[in-house]
Amino acid sequence: MSSLGCISGKVDREQRLLSRLNEAVIALEADALGKREQFCLSDEDVRQSRETLRDFVERLRKELQSASTSADFEMLAPRIRSGMKPVQDWLDDLSSLGAQLRSGNKVKLEDLPTLEEVLSLLDDDFAEDLRRLYQH
Repeated sequence: MSSLGCISGKVDREQRLLSRLNEAVIALEADALGKREQFCLSDEDVRQSRETLRDFVERLRKELQSASTSADFEMLAPRIRSGMKPVQDWLDDLSSLGAQLRSGNKVKLEDLPTLEEVLSLLDDDFAEDLRRLYQH
């Protein structure tokens, strides 16, 4: 496959992941703010959002604990590992967030900054890949 095809496929996967995660975070934020009705969110929508985020958080936490990097996290894990925030702090934050998402209790706004940090890193990677795609 050409490099253009590889970049295009990667951009498509990243866009779908970002969209799914952003929608899930928005659903939990709306729920935390008591604004489900304004966003037309059902109990099932919030449950699925929790599940989506819980699964992602658990996969990311395991990835950061691993010595190798899988294709799903090829850009994100190295950025986290080389960032200003220590990896152990990320692991602690992700563990706490995962426990909150598993608990069944309503997620509070103060539980979401870790996810917002991850989404910001993913968004940066997506923007870089888009730039590479359009440079071809």
